[in-house]
Amino acid sequence: MNALPLFHFTALQSSQGTVHLTEEIRKHAITVLRMQAGEQMMLTDGKGCSAQAVIVEADKKKLIVGLEEKVFHPAPPKKMILGISLLKNTARFEWMLEKVTEIGITEIIPLLAERTERQHFREERFQQILVSACLQSGQYHFPILQQPLKFSALFDVDLPPAKFIAHCMEGEKPQLAGQSEDSILLIGPEGDFTTEELALSLEHQFAPVSLGESRLRTETAGIVGAVLLRG
Repeated sequence: MNALPLFHFTALQSSQGTVHLTEEIRKHAITVLRMQAGEQMMLTDGKGCSAQAVIVEADKKKLIVGLEEKVFHPAPPKKMILGISLLKNTARFEWMLEKVTEIGITEIIPLLAERTERQHFREERFQQILVSACLQSGQYHFPILQQPLKFSALFDVDLPPAKFIAHCMEGEKPQLAGQSEDSILLIGPEGDFTTEELALSLEHQFAPVSLGESRLRTETAGIVGAVLLRG
């Protein structure tokens, strides 16, 4: 049996009975998937609440569904935060966002490191990618996408106990392994972190780690790091 298509409906928790869904959902369900009255779908608010719904009425102007009992899904057992440099190539950064979301990263902090080649932070577009990746992979808790943060300002925010930084400089770097507690992994830009940035991270109890033998692009390192962090 195929899984029911999953859609993002922000007002789910406050809705009950028969509800009008958004135009965005209507277009996807009716125009793209060609769903009809009587068919079922799943809705989620991205904050852990989901509900099955049956289409009551569907046409070119509206989509009305009947909500069934809501289900509340527990949050992921651990936070997995990825602090990763923004990239000049937006498409590569977007691809990374999609994949780390599918893997299960719970929070993404775009970093502005010394060697970051700045790009425009397309927040709405990036958020859409995260939502789409969660719906595709059947997740009911959407990751948090933070505003871009200067590397030096990262240490002024509340950070989890397990803190790691991946870099390409010489030195002892054990392989990153899955964590049982909340964790954060930092990934630098194409030119890597500077020695000053690395020193600053060490002062704040970040442990250097390796992501493998190969030298990886930033977006690839983010995906590999997410897999290793999850364990």
